[in-house]
Amino acid sequence: MESTEFRLAAQREILVAVLSALAKNDDAWREINRILEEELIVQDHEEDPGIVPSEAFARQNAVTAEISSILQDASARAARGASPAAPKSDR
Repeated sequence: MESTEFRLAAQREILVAVLSALAKNDDAWREINRILEEELIVQDHEEDPGIVPSEAFARQNAVTAEISSILQDASARAARGASPAAPKSDR
């Protein structure tokens, strides 16, 4: 299980790095955000009407939160013009 967590963290880091480079291109950044908002992020009119969210709706909310977090991290990194520290090798 720990291996999966590390793999996901590495993939997220790569994604943030790629997106932070794209965030410097206004047209590309707008297009990425448009696609994600239209395709993946739950819109207000699609909200689950029940008091307790369904499993699918709860999952979609978690996905939406992670997408927003990745986009915010990429945007912040692009604004800083910084990159993360190089990973240390165990070898």
